[in-house]
Amino acid sequence: MKNFYRAALALASIMVLVLGACTSDPDETSGGDGGGTPTSEADGGGAPVKPSRGVTDDTIKIGYIGADFGDLVKAGLAPDLGDQEKSIDAVVEQINEDGGIAGRQVEMQMRLVSVLAGPEEAEAACIEMTQDFGAFAVVFGPATSRSTASCLAVANKTLTIGATGFDLGLYEEAEGRLFTAGSDTSMSTDRQYQGWAQLLDTEGVLEGKTIGIVTAAQTPEFVAAAKDALIPELERLGYEVAANVTLPCPEGDIDCDQHETAVQQMKSEGVDFVFMAAANLTGPTLLQAAENLDFSPEWAANGNQVTDTVSQFFESVKEPWDGTIGTSTVFAAEEDLSDAARDCNEVIEQRSGEAYEPGSDAFGFAAVNCLSFRLLQQGAAGIKVGDLNQASMIEGIEGLGEIELNAGPPGTLSADKHDAGNYLFLVDFDADAGEFIEREDEPVEIDA
Repeated sequence: MKNFYRAALALASIMVLVLGACTSDPDETSGGDGGGTPTSEADGGGAPVKPSRGVTDDTIKIGYIGADFGDLVKAGLAPDLGDQEKSIDAVVEQINEDGGIAGRQVEMQMRLVSVLAGPEEAEAACIEMTQDFGAFAVVFGPATSRSTASCLAVANKTLTIGATGFDLGLYEEAEGRLFTAGSDTSMSTDRQYQGWAQLLDTEGVLEGKTIGIVTAAQTPEFVAAAKDALIPELERLGYEVAANVTLPCPEGDIDCDQHETAVQQMKSEGVDFVFMAAANLTGPTLLQAAENLDFSPEWAANGNQVTDTVSQFFESVKEPWDGTIGTSTVFAAEEDLSDAARDCNEVIEQRSGEAYEPGSDAFGFAAVNCLSFRLLQQGAAGIKVGDLNQASMIEGIEGLGEIELNAGPPGTLSADKHDAGNYLFLVDFDADAGEFIEREDEPVEIDA
């Protein structure tokens, strides 16, 4: 059984793009000075942050920002992700019963942001957690945007624990305050793109090809990762990129002339192999433009594009998409679920009565959120009670080394690596099945 939890992540990212939620630019620092203290609330900033904010002798404040899929579930457009409030309350209850974090009881505040809401609601949740609640750290659930992570870790200088990887530029801007762990999707976009090039090179599918890359301006983190990771890695492997095209069109705009302009540019350069690095809905529109102009290269997909959810949008162009080779992080089939994920769900069931089927979306969301909270507990294990502050917690998490994820092989964290995921796998799109089919090959470890 495939990891439908990842499909839910893809759906959330699609909704964010369709509804026009803003994304922070990886080429611009949020504070305007390389990550310094912001000067106004307009950019998500506030008062300077003390390293021990949110900590007393007896308590520690932890915030949680999650994605609320409720309206989509009711409309039949998203799977049931379970009761996040009950599951997280159960996890926090267990942590407190076990002695808390660095000997302190967790005071937790939660905010679920509708995936149908605009960016203002996500920013308000960030301000609530950092400036109003005064959290020591904030955990944000799967499907939370880059702009929210930037608001938390960069603009408001708050220790931030997430599940889905971002571009390396954001980790650098965060100056150590951002970790992505707990999930098999926690690898940074840059490392995914480097691995993308490496796996296709190993497969031999790039030999003799004239290569093109397509990105979209609506996802600047992918544009940056293509520029900073994919192209340099291809060049290191001995390949030249003949055309690197960034679409300025709104996501999913089928009337945008730039789709055909991009196709014509690649066609004129003799491109016969395209890395589709433009997110989600851009792909089907670009393929239709390629069909209109009799442009039939081989295609490569990555990340959310290989999920069942996004594959549904390729129904109208599934024939030219047939045979597309894809790479992504490990599918969480039931047999791949980690002991830690199962233990998290047992705790949740015992304490809240919420029981989720292993391999389901709800099981995956519950496990990932649980493991994110436990990362703080584990990172604080070696810290003396009086020494807890942001720096000591960051050092403690970095020192954990190998950690369990929700599924697949373990991840790793260190002072130089704040994205835990390490593995990619290969899949192929089958037009008859209407989805990507996982190969029997073992996942491949991608170097940090």
